[in-house]
Amino acid sequence: MRIKPPHIALLLLILSWLANRAFPQFRIISQPANKVGIIIFLTGISLMIWAFYLFKKNKTPIIPGQTPKFMVIEGPYKFTRNPMYLGVTTALLGFSVYIGNLFSFLSPLLFFLIMNLVYVPFEERLMEKIFGKKYLAYKKKIRRWI
Repeated sequence: MRIKPPHIALLLLILSWLANRAFPQFRIISQPANKVGIIIFLTGISLMIWAFYLFKKNKTPIIPGQTPKFMVIEGPYKFTRNPMYLGVTTALLGFSVYIGNLFSFLSPLLFFLIMNLVYVPFEERLMEKIFGKKYLAYKKKIRRWI
């Protein structure tokens, strides 16, 4: 896959910001309520960093499409099979809440849909091929998202 999830996330983040600039009349969350978005954003970033750290610790590639060398099932992988994507989706949601524009909420939704329909199925097939029954047992036990 040529376009990597971080590029998609960054593009969607920029589009959220631009939507807010272009359509300020669609702001649905104002101050101080929008500050909750900071907490949501930081929660997403923390989840993503935690999952990233576990990949690095176990010396397995983080880039989608590369062959995994180790099946990470600790930390956030005990409650979601995709903590990095969940973290990015959560961070995008937090950013949307912070800027408070109705159109910005399309970003986390689009990221989730693209990951769920394109990237995750591809990665799951790869994991099944490499780790076989071990991954299938994990997949049966742990939900894709939450």
